[in-house]
Amino acid sequence: MSTSRAQALNDKRLIEEQEFLLRSLDDLEDEYANGDLTDKEYETLRDDYMRRLATVARARKGETATVNRSQSRFWWLLAIGVTAVIAGVAVAQFSGLRAPGDPISGNIESSPRSRLADAQNLFFADDLERAREVVEEVLRDAPDMQEALVLSARLHERSADPLSAVRQLDQVLRVEPQHIEALTLRGWILVRVDDPEVRDEGIRNLDEAVALKPENFDAYIFRGFVARELQRDLPLAIEMYQEALNRSPPQAMQAQLERIIDEMRVEIASKPE
Repeated sequence: MSTSRAQALNDKRLIEEQEFLLRSLDDLEDEYANGDLTDKEYETLRDDYMRRLATVARARKGETATVNRSQSRFWWLLAIGVTAVIAGVAVAQFSGLRAPGDPISGNIESSPRSRLADAQNLFFADDLERAREVVEEVLRDAPDMQEALVLSARLHERSADPLSAVRQLDQVLRVEPQHIEALTLRGWILVRVDDPEVRDEGIRNLDEAVALKPENFDAYIFRGFVARELQRDLPLAIEMYQEALNRSPPQAMQAQLERIIDEMRVEIASKPE
C-alpha cells in the first residue's frame, strides 16, 4: 500500500473516531440532563472522552485535512471542558457582591455594579440566557463598563460566537491595553481559529497576559494547553502548568494538572536524544 493511501486511511479512521467521540459527548450530556448518570459518572466519562479527543487531535496534527464542522466543534467542546472550572472560579472571585444563597434580585432600579453581580451569579449558575439579559441591560446603562464587556464576551464565547466576543474584548483593550482578563480570553479564543496568523495573534495575547504575572491561574493554564496541544513545546507547557499550580487552583484541577505534568515529563524522558 502506498504511503499516501495509508495516510488517507489513517486520517479517515481518525476522523471517524473524532466523530464518534463527539456523538458520545452529545449522548453523555443528554443522559446527564435526564438524570441517568451521577455527577461522578458524568465527570469520569467526560474526562475520558476529552482525553481521547485530545489524543486524536495530536494524531491528526501535521496531516492535511479539510476543515469541517466537526473539527471546529471539537475545539469548542474541548475549550469548554478546559475552561468550565476556570470561568466559575473567576466569576465567583470577582463578584464577591452576593453571599452564597443570597437571592438574585433582578431589580432594574439597582446600580449597574449590583446588576453586574446578578449577571455574574447567573453565569456561574450556568443560566446563560438570564445572564445575557442582565448584562445587556447593564451595558445599555454603562456601555463602557469593562467588567460587563468581559462578562458579555464570556457569554458570547460560551455560545460559540467568537467574533462578537473579540469585538467586546477589543473595546476593553483599547482603553486598557494590559487588561489581563481581556488579553487572556481574547488569546484563548483566537488560538482556536483555524488560521495560522490568527492563532499566532492569540498566542501573543496569551504571552502578554502571562508576562503581566497575573495572580490568577487561568492565563497559565491556557498558555500551557496551547504549548502542549498546538506547539508540542512540552517544557513550556510544564512551566506554565507549574505556574498555575503555584496559584492554588481548585483541588480537582490541581490533581489533573499534576497528572498532565507527570505525563509530559515521562514523554520528554522517553524521547531519544
